[in-house]
Amino acid sequence: MKPKLGLFLVFALIMACGLLGGSSFRVVNATGQSSSTISISPVQTCCGAPDRPLQTGESFSVGVNASILIGESVQGFDVRVNYTNPYVVLQATGIDYSSNVFSSHSNSGPLTECVDGISKIQNAAGCAGETLGQVHFTEAILGQALAGPFSGVLFRIIFQVSGPGSSIFVIDRSDISNPNPDPSNPQQFHFQLIPLVRNAGFFGNQGVVAFFNYQPQDASISPSLLPNQPVVFDASASFAGNGSSVSFRLYSWNFGDGSAVSNATVATTTHSFRAPGNYTVSLTVWDTQNEMGSISRYVGVLPALGNLALIVKNQIGTVMRGNVNVRVFNSSSFSNPFATKAVGASGDVQFNGLIPGSSYYLTFSGDTVESFSKTELVEPGLTTYDTVYLTEKAPPADYSGLIYLGTILGGLGIVLAAIIYKTRSRRVDSSRRSSRKGKSRK
Repeated sequence: MKPKLGLFLVFALIMACGLLGGSSFRVVNATGQSSSTISISPVQTCCGAPDRPLQTGESFSVGVNASILIGESVQGFDVRVNYTNPYVVLQATGIDYSSNVFSSHSNSGPLTECVDGISKIQNAAGCAGETLGQVHFTEAILGQALAGPFSGVLFRIIFQVSGPGSSIFVIDRSDISNPNPDPSNPQQFHFQLIPLVRNAGFFGNQGVVAFFNYQPQDASISPSLLPNQPVVFDASASFAGNGSSVSFRLYSWNFGDGSAVSNATVATTTHSFRAPGNYTVSLTVWDTQNEMGSISRYVGVLPALGNLALIVKNQIGTVMRGNVNVRVFNSSSFSNPFATKAVGASGDVQFNGLIPGSSYYLTFSGDTVESFSKTELVEPGLTTYDTVYLTEKAPPADYSGLIYLGTILGGLGIVLAAIIYKTRSRRVDSSRRSSRKGKSRK
């Protein structure tokens, strides 16, 4: 099963135990945003005090924060952070979620808590395949959801300094669920993932530490980076690892696609990639004392297409395992589908490479379900997730018991008839013998 679809099943199981309700969490108006975001806070970490970088053995923490727009709700999240140079520069020692956005709810708790591939939850299997340099945390709230807009900490990662150098904190998984009640039955939910802009963070305790974040110039189109869409690169978080207040005078960029910007005097620049792919973007900065620092990051540009991933369930929330066919049409007026797939053994089905910005018409059919149809909107560079509820057909009347009973009764009838026939035959024979004996006596 695909990880995100598996996450939906976890959240769906939790929500099946209770209804959505209100939240006492204080909301903060997330102004100036065109997309919900998830980020590392603080963006830069270097020092325990001015002009004193953190030394080996000292500890600090960084928060994984979410800022959710109005119209979105959060019922659970599944986030994994990768950090570089594990055990060389930093060692993750734990996860703190004691005062996060769910802390005021007694019916919440962690589902996955992994540090460097080791589970902190007894008998949990959520760390399979994970390794050094990864911190993974999943939590859900039972029976409620936090309505946007709000900003808050999802969890904090505790680090201990292992040595001099730098480490980057990159959010490589950020699945935040938005449960939308089904209009036909408010107890059923269409679980969707909130599209997010991701922002990384950085640690350094020596030299000039170069760093940059990036995001689409217009994240309302898509929080993903798309071909021919401007991307804003921001190096303003670069800093001196010794904690001194220095300023930077030059910024040089190489975008990994043959394009570069040399000796820019401002920290931000804009660039568009012509084709999808993974690009190595490099930044070099110089401070006013002519000291230099560099960093390279992988930047992924996705095709300007969309995907559709569905979980199919019955009306009581049980996953439909196969026996359901899904057909996709460009609109309800089309008679021929352009794609047909059967629901898999885990109740999931996925369609990739769909043209975004369109509403696709889907039909669901099978021997055991009532026919159903709905429309789905596909967005550029994103996978649209949804849960579809089908009505199972009533099983045909079972007459096997009556047939069996009839067979038994029929058999008994035949035996009884045979007994009666034999009894009558014996009586007739006896009567004939008596009659012959009487005649012979005369």
